Amino acid sequence: TKKSHFFDNFRKVVGMIKEQVGKRIRQLRKRMGFSQETLANLCELDRTYITSVECGKRNISIVNLEKITIALKVSLAEFFTFED
Repeated sequence: TKKSHFFDNFRKVVGMIKEQVGKRIRQLRKRMGFSQETLANLCELDRTYITSVECGKRNISIVNLEKITIALKVSLAEFFTFED
């Protein structure tokens, strides 16, 4: 049906967004020379949470994204300027 097709496509798009956000966090974390544990400690988040976000498995909240961008010393605007 049209409705199920829409939701299948929506889930694919959401999955792609989570993967891109995770990839960007990993890229910036490595640029700073941080381990996942170091980043997690700076953000007061669990290391396993950082791992799952970087792997695109978690739907990160905007509050946690802000904590991460602060620790990575980038603005949200810079964060969403994706690089390859």
